[in-house]
Amino acid sequence: MTDVWRLAISVLMANVLRDQVGSYGPPGPPAPRGLPGPQGPPGQSGPRGATGLPGTTEKCHCKERSAFAMKLSGKLPPASGPVLFTEALCNVQRGFEEATGVFTCREAGHHYFSFGVELRHCQVKVRLMRNHSRVLEKHQLSRDDYGDLSGAVILPLRQGDKVWLEAEVVIEELEQAHVFIYFSGFLTLS
Repeated sequence: MTDVWRLAISVLMANVLRDQVGSYGPPGPPAPRGLPGPQGPPGQSGPRGATGLPGTTEKCHCKERSAFAMKLSGKLPPASGPVLFTEALCNVQRGFEEATGVFTCREAGHHYFSFGVELRHCQVKVRLMRNHSRVLEKHQLSRDDYGDLSGAVILPLRQGDKVWLEAEVVIEELEQAHVFIYFSGFLTLS
């Protein structure tokens, strides 16, 4: 009999609840948009695209410009005349004549020239020459510590003009003397 009572109470409760809820009314207005959620993980990569058409290539219409870089090490330069360098670091168009130590201009224009000297236990005087005329002169004395000097200039040159470096070195102690000389130049504007 207990089961019958339970069934009767369940049916009674269902009827009461149905009477209290009633029927649904019309939908209300939409609610404001909520905050965005966290970003999801990246998706898988798509398939590889088709190979594009080959590009066009053109030969460079630039002409090779004159340039050089020289180094003197291990020996001292002659007392007068152009420095004869021991190593050619670069000599494009062979404008610098290694046997004579002279650059000969092949293309008129503005050329940039620079030199650098590293020394110890000696005195150095360096002159940049153009067609037997001094353009730039620098002096440096170094006793115990290493010293250096440098210079640079832009020169307008005509075809056939000659440029070189001269150096005078005075040595106090031959065994301790140390000199490196670098000389470079290149055509900037033609």
